[in-house]
Amino acid sequence: MNMGKKLFRYDSCSAFISALEIYKLKEQVQRGVPGSLSVMFAAMLLAWPLASVAQDPSAQDQTLAQPVGPASPYVKKNPGTDQGDVTLQLNVRRVPVDVVVTDKQGNPVRGLTRDDFTVTEDKAEQTILSFDYQDGSAPSFVPPKLPALPANTYVNLPAQPERGPLYVLYYDMVNTPMEDQASAHQQLLDFIDKAKPGTRYALFVNAAGLHLIQGFTSDHALLHAAVLSKGPGPHVPQVFLYGNTYGATDAGAALHCLTFLADYLSGIPGRKNLIWLSSVFPIPVAPTMVTGGDATGTNSVNPAGGPVFLDLTELLKESMKKTYAAMMRSQVALYLVDLKGVDPNDAPGNKILNYSYEDTIAAATGGRAYHGSNRIEAMMDKAVENGESYYTLSYSPTNRNFDGSERKIDVTLADAKENGYTVTYRTVYYAMADDNPQQPSKKKVDALQARFIAAKAEDTLYANIEHGAPMVHDLLFSAHIATKGKPQMATEKQMAELQDSPAYFRTRRKDTPQKPLPPVKLQKYVIDYGVIDQQLKKLAAGNGTPATLEFAAAAYDDDGRLLNSELNEGQAPTGSKAGAKTGALFHAEQELAVPDGAAWIRIAVRDKFDNRTGTLEVKLPLKPETTTAIAVKPN
Repeated sequence: MNMGKKLFRYDSCSAFISALEIYKLKEQVQRGVPGSLSVMFAAMLLAWPLASVAQDPSAQDQTLAQPVGPASPYVKKNPGTDQGDVTLQLNVRRVPVDVVVTDKQGNPVRGLTRDDFTVTEDKAEQTILSFDYQDGSAPSFVPPKLPALPANTYVNLPAQPERGPLYVLYYDMVNTPMEDQASAHQQLLDFIDKAKPGTRYALFVNAAGLHLIQGFTSDHALLHAAVLSKGPGPHVPQVFLYGNTYGATDAGAALHCLTFLADYLSGIPGRKNLIWLSSVFPIPVAPTMVTGGDATGTNSVNPAGGPVFLDLTELLKESMKKTYAAMMRSQVALYLVDLKGVDPNDAPGNKILNYSYEDTIAAATGGRAYHGSNRIEAMMDKAVENGESYYTLSYSPTNRNFDGSERKIDVTLADAKENGYTVTYRTVYYAMADDNPQQPSKKKVDALQARFIAAKAEDTLYANIEHGAPMVHDLLFSAHIATKGKPQMATEKQMAELQDSPAYFRTRRKDTPQKPLPPVKLQKYVIDYGVIDQQLKKLAAGNGTPATLEFAAAAYDDDGRLLNSELNEGQAPTGSKAGAKTGALFHAEQELAVPDGAAWIRIAVRDKFDNRTGTLEVKLPLKPETTTAIAVKPN
């Protein structure tokens, strides 16, 4: 099963594959396939890995609680505990609708209530089950100030307050001709340099494949450096000349890229604004205009006059459904920024049709399109401002027949016309049935992918361990990472454990025995955790119930491919020493064998009781140390 090549049409970013491989590892552990799981917990080591309990069948008897606010993921609750304002049974389907309300000046309208909104689906009024407002102008998380940390010691706290939703900068160079790229490149840098402090961005580029250039970060200097980087690994080319070779104006390829991005973002809570930077947006929503073969965005003209149309709606119907369903599921809104600028040679009729077409694409997902200007930086600023503050509503459709049909959403706001308000929201979605992991499929990779997407919806750990995912700080911890010894050649057993990773996968032939992989060098890393959480201490002390923590560590290469991972579980002690000082309440040590070529180590800690999670990601190589230091020591 060549997972690195068959999931998507082009050689795309491997972050999705990486987490998919972790999901596969969990399945292997459940089936009894031995894994390289080892952890030394300071208090007590459980004999089973976290995989054996992460998908405990007894979880079907539990409920999933979704707080009113969109910033919190689904969490498992034990019976008898406070489950928040809304309790969902496993068979309840919800449709999230993010609504942006602006006044005549384009400023966000605050202070509206649930009763001000009416939601209909296919003209049938729906009951609003949850309602919240996210104000992107105010910090969403203010971290405490940290002292200077020792080398290679990290805490999952940002350097400055975070604000607003997540933003994906998607630079589509395949659909941007060379004459538009030079200006776009410089204005992208200008936009990053002037971005509001604390806004979190990730950067993807579509050029000879879809690649993650920089994972989510509020460090805009890091993002600037990523744009200028020349490698090694994926980078933003100064000029990309091979758009026609890699699918320029190809609607199918464009839909695949958007589906990949939406699937990558699934499992991460809240709204994500995807800013699509391109000169052409070749995805069908209605009869689609096509060009004469280049990516200029100017439609060809037939002998009778007027643009040439090609109706791709029926041909790509299933791909369209999959893409738009994935964007709805992941709460992705498209913001189209047209890089063509103002072309004096463009026919007025074509220009109007192009702009209307772009508006239709964006509106269908709850976003907006920006065009007709050479000031790309200013258009990107408007996209960020428009999507930073929004109301989140959800409802359970009265039409429970999830047959893949198109559903029209309409949101009306009391007195909106009288006040001059503009209301923007997702206008359409496809009522796709939930992916059934047991459903037979001719393509085993597709079946595993579907099961992985379903797992991400139920278990946030899958999304949080992905390369480039945002830092999570619901549960705080420190981590010191150090190498242990010198690189050693992997044993035959270690190579057998690595052979299913995307970086080492080889095509298997049915009747031909597979030769063992040639050994590679492995560097052992030691991760020393200090979990800083008073709630864990209270939980451990209350009724003698131990707090159960999950630990995950994964190493990735420059291309985002998983190299190796460790998944573990441990219980914290129920008591504490007399006179113990506060600090790292719980301490654990984990080892990870990392092959050559590793560029990142990502780690996660999760409290199983309430799903609170902490994550961080470290760029390799580590800084040199004069002495071997340990992170925050236990009491």
